[in-house]
Parts: sequence; structure tokens; C-alpha cells
Amino acid sequence: MLSVWHGSVAAFGAALDGMADPWTIALVLALTTLLVEDLAIAAGVALAVQGAVSWPLSLLAVGGGIALGDIALYGLGLGATRFPLLRRYEVGTRFEGTRVTLVRRLPSAVLVARVVPGLRLVTYTACGALRVPFAPFAAWVVLAVTVWTVGLYGLALAIGHTLAERLGLPAPVAVALPILLLAVAVPLVRARRASRRTPSQESAR
Repeated sequence: MLSVWHGSVAAFGAALDGMADPWTIALVLALTTLLVEDLAIAAGVALAVQGAVSWPLSLLAVGGGIALGDIALYGLGLGATRFPLLRRYEVGTRFEGTRVTLVRRLPSAVLVARVVPGLRLVTYTACGALRVPFAPFAAWVVLAVTVWTVGLYGLALAIGHTLAERLGLPAPVAVALPILLLAVAVPLVRARRASRRTPSQESAR
């Protein structure tokens, strides 16, 4: 097991060394956020520690990619209203009360959706479908993503530094591990809570 671990670390370091062009790295990081956000953040921190890309460029690539993905959800909701089925139900008028509430609470809605897993898709597409003003929505998304990305970078560095010292891990691997572990732990915790609620709901019936 130990030999496999060291082999993985060596392969990871070799992959980092092989990516020489910072702008290519930035593009790959931005595109990766559209597929697996946590992996992009972990890779962004690791590559910056490795020196393959500067910290500002790493943050810009990862944060920019995440923000574009979030704004795309708004576009998805807006585009969905063009379907005949939704137009027939007059989404824009039937849910005017919801729209007004969402506009009034837009800052908290965007920030909470950024932090709580599973809320972004619903909240951001709803903003588009209900035609919440785009400019304030985009501004709050950028702010939320900036705080989120910088915070996770800081967390990765703080915990990664300790892991590197105590376990003797290479710095790029050490800083990536906290983000990857967090990405795995959150779904497990949610699944465990869901499994605990299910028996209680069945007994209530």
C-alpha cells in the first residue's frame, strides 16, 4: 500500500512538471471547474505551490471558471422559459411573488446557494427563469465565488502545510488533499443524514 501511495505521489509530481505553459494550465483549470469544481480547486492550489502557475493566475482561472459556470445556470433558466410548455404556464407571471422575494433576498440566496451543496442548480436557474435582474445577480455570484475560492485556497494551504510537515508529503500533494477529502466527505455526510431520516419517516407512517 505504501509503495502504491509513493508511486501515485511521484506520478502526480511528474504530471505537474510536464505542464509548462501557465496559460495552458489556466485554461485547463477553468475548463475543469465546469466538470469537477473541487478537483479544479485542488489542482489550482497544487500547481501554484509547485510554481507551474502564479497564484493570481491560478485564482483567476479557477474562480473565473466557477463564476462562468454559475452564470451559465442563470442562462439555462432563462433559456428554459422559451420552451412552449413553460410559456403556456406563464412562468414569469404566475410566480411573480417568488420573483419579488428572490430579488429582495438575492445576496443571501446567492451566497447560501454557493455554500450549501445542491442549492446552486435550483437557485441560479430559478433566477434566470424568473428573470431576476442579471447585473446584480452576476455581481453577487462573482463576490460569492471570490470569497469561496480564496477561502478554500487558504484552507488548503493551512492544512496542507501541517500535512507536509507531519507526514512528509510533497507540498503539492499535501495542499490538494484537504480539498479532495472535503469533496468526498460532504456527499458521505449527506447520504448518512438521508439514511437516518428515512427510517424515522417510515416509522411515522
